[in-house]
Amino acid sequence: MPGRGRRERRAVIDIGSDTVHLIIGRLVPGPGGEPTVETLESHSELLELGLEVARYGRIDPRDLRDLEAVVTRFAAKARREAGHLVIGATEASRRAENGGEVLAELARRVGEPIRLLSGVREAQLGVLGVSMRLDERGEQLVVDSGGASTELSLTSGREVRAAASLGAGAAALRGAMPGDPPGPLTWALAATAVGAALAGAPPGRPAKAWATGGTAHHLVRLERKTRNRKPAGLTLAEMERLSGELLRKPAEKLGRQRKQDPRRVALLAPGVLIVAAVLRRYGLERCTVLPEGVREGMLLASALEGETWWQDRAAEGRGGGEEERKAGGA
Repeated sequence: MPGRGRRERRAVIDIGSDTVHLIIGRLVPGPGGEPTVETLESHSELLELGLEVARYGRIDPRDLRDLEAVVTRFAAKARREAGHLVIGATEASRRAENGGEVLAELARRVGEPIRLLSGVREAQLGVLGVSMRLDERGEQLVVDSGGASTELSLTSGREVRAAASLGAGAAALRGAMPGDPPGPLTWALAATAVGAALAGAPPGRPAKAWATGGTAHHLVRLERKTRNRKPAGLTLAEMERLSGELLRKPAEKLGRQRKQDPRRVALLAPGVLIVAAVLRRYGLERCTVLPEGVREGMLLASALEGETWWQDRAAEGRGGGEEERKAGGA
């Protein structure tokens, strides 16, 4: 396995719908000898692209300037400290009417290719990133809920059996939820939109759910008042309690009380609705929130699969799926 030198380190920049992330890591042997990711550094910058795209349908020049500044800074750090860099973009860029041209211009300015991941590939990479946490047997659900979409993957053991990308994310819903905190009618209408999106969820009867992505991570931080770099359980009862606070208190006030960024707190009212609705859809009462996710999957795929790391995979093999689709929604 690779050592700790710069050339053995790999970097990933994830242009998400809420946040731009950078991780620097290396491959290490997992419990069964399979390669897994040891994250050495992690950085993020909240830009809320998904909220802007939800409101206006496109990425405007100001957003591009902010995005360029962050990605340029992260790319410079990655080049200094790692021997390999990949950059991927997700749902906000997929949904923006000018997403393709914005990414092409950004790639030109940054000097690195930027890959637009499909919803299915995002789900596959999310499972790849957490695969060492999954049980070796049994049907399981992996939920990756972000700013503009929610990826659902049903696995048989550690192999993906079905995957879907639902067009319901915290930022997308927040853009249609006026008020801080949102009122009960707004909340009910958002629930209707989430229900419509869940019509595209793959059928199955998982015995266990795992959650990753910004929404789940920040719900745990709000509930436990701590960052979670280890798996943490989150129950529907805890989500119900959090929902009560998110619907009672303005994001600014709750953020001060819990020492959280109020902009992130504002996304959690719609976010908790999505995660809870997914669990209810599959008859589950809890999920385990994992610290790893799509970025670790990107790093692993780029190391193991080379230049095609970002392309959808067929049914056989790690990260594949028999049923792969994108479902619209909110």
